[in-house]
Amino acid sequence: MDEKSFISFWIKTLNTESIKNFPTEFTATGKCQNYNLPGKGLLIGKEFFGEYELLNAEGSEVLRVESYEKAKFFIYANRIKPKLLSVPTDNSTLRDMTTKYEKYLDSIIKRIDQDYRRLFPGSKNSNEVINKIFNHLNLIRLK
Repeated sequence: MDEKSFISFWIKTLNTESIKNFPTEFTATGKCQNYNLPGKGLLIGKEFFGEYELLNAEGSEVLRVESYEKAKFFIYANRIKPKLLSVPTDNSTLRDMTTKYEKYLDSIIKRIDQDYRRLFPGSKNSNEVINKIFNHLNLIRLK
């Protein structure tokens, strides 16, 4: 098996397993605020006076949010490019949801990495391969 086949295998495997959607499969009860989104890709922009901007692919500001944790919530939820997003108003709920999702993504990364090291011992390309798989599946893991 070469790296290209490995990438295809993992893309197919993860699609077959049905990747969990954020935030619907990581929900918590509580009050939420609805936001209208463009239904396109989003990026986290710069911080301005404690607020983080969310940008579209063209670099235009879509929204400003009051914390990096909330910005991550929008980026993770935007995998399926919703037009409407319900975001918890309670910061601890929001943080718990993003933490659970990040642990889920980390478990996927760990599985892929272990398989890669088993099949390609001594190779140093695991991060690049994982990035290609995540990009294809429109998955993002932020720090």
